[in-house]
Amino acid sequence: MDNDNENLKLMESASIPKAILTLAIPTVLSMIVSLIYNITDTYFIGLLDDPIQLGAISLAFPVFMIFQALGNMFGSGAPSYISRCLGAKKYEEVKKTSAVSVYVSATAMLVLTILGLIFMEPILHLIGTSSETIIPTRDYLSIIITFSIIIMLQIILPAMLRAEGKVKQAVAGMIIGTVLNIVLDPIFILVFGMGAAGAAWATIIGNAVAVVFYIYIYLRGNTIVSILPRDFKPSARIFKEVLKIGFPASLSQILGSTVMVLFNNLAAEYGDTVISAYGVAIKMIQMEFMILFGYVSGYMPFAGYNYGAGNITRLVKALKFTIMTASVLCLLFLIPFTILAPAYIKIFSSNEEIINIGVKFLTAQAWAVPFMGIQLSLMATFQATGQAFRALLVNMGRQFLFYVPYLYLFNYIWGLEGLLRVQMAADLSTTTLSVIIALHMIKGFYKKEKEELAKAT
Repeated sequence: MDNDNENLKLMESASIPKAILTLAIPTVLSMIVSLIYNITDTYFIGLLDDPIQLGAISLAFPVFMIFQALGNMFGSGAPSYISRCLGAKKYEEVKKTSAVSVYVSATAMLVLTILGLIFMEPILHLIGTSSETIIPTRDYLSIIITFSIIIMLQIILPAMLRAEGKVKQAVAGMIIGTVLNIVLDPIFILVFGMGAAGAAWATIIGNAVAVVFYIYIYLRGNTIVSILPRDFKPSARIFKEVLKIGFPASLSQILGSTVMVLFNNLAAEYGDTVISAYGVAIKMIQMEFMILFGYVSGYMPFAGYNYGAGNITRLVKALKFTIMTASVLCLLFLIPFTILAPAYIKIFSSNEEIINIGVKFLTAQAWAVPFMGIQLSLMATFQATGQAFRALLVNMGRQFLFYVPYLYLFNYIWGLEGLLRVQMAADLSTTTLSVIIALHMIKGFYKKEKEELAKAT
């Protein structure tokens, strides 16, 4: 428990920059590792110089995201509640919450796996596969869906470790899985000639080894969070607290997958190369989003812990620090979205049309990049403090509420040029919305901060 005490003291009494950076930097590294994990598949498929295989990965990605979304229902909801319980010293509730989250989500994923395999053909037609892309897309998805429980565990197990402050262990598992994936990708894709199916096998095996590592960490008994069957004690309170944060996050990701399908169906009118270019460009957009989300995820357990402990002054200072530093990180991201955009796209394809369209996607998105730190810092605060409705609005904003209307409107008015600017417009609108709905929360924080100061004097 010594390490656990150190982690809790870090959130409770360490200087705010030290606490946030200590928690955030390993989480950012884990996100970078995760991105390498995803980009590796695209890179080695790109070496085949086959737009059909590259398109298959892009078409399958929304379905992959839906399976990830179920893991995120508990992977987002459980850590939020766990952090608040740690701040309130409710350690038994932490054990119950973690065990319930793992076993319930595993059961749900098994059901989803069966349904996914049964309805494989309708899914393939729904996501916009053509007569050329349907076979490699089916090969990829059949493997991913069959072993989706591994993907779910690889999401939720490290998320609960991060909620306890054990970010190093969470990152270590991610690195192990990613290194294995990088080693296996060229073997399966290029040497064995398995194409998209080889990328799927490399992903599953890498995830499986990471899961084994996480289970070892849990079973050593040095964690407050638990996966032991004896702690599986479901209660209405646990489901309420986990799902009020986890469901909006999961719904947002499912809707995000849905709009990718809608995008692919509209983009198909302009040719398979557009879908391939979008598939490559979206990796960079997700890279920015995931690294920033990794950074603010380091802030989330800190925010939840201090909110649960009633230390609002410390929470407010941490929010200011996180917005400022996340915004600096955003400004650095302008470089790959502008200057380095052509070089980035060329890594994955030598097709001139794919390169030109991919660069246009990235340079359009650059307009929204500087403001993403504000959006994600506020969203993390909503999640950490249990404000489900506000978290839902921000989550759904960029993925659905703004994205879908802009998608059809821009396509109708500007055609392909309009499609290139949809995500940028949705992100700018969502950032504006997040600031507006955060004003009441921030006023409440300052009111409680004044009360704390009055009591202290």
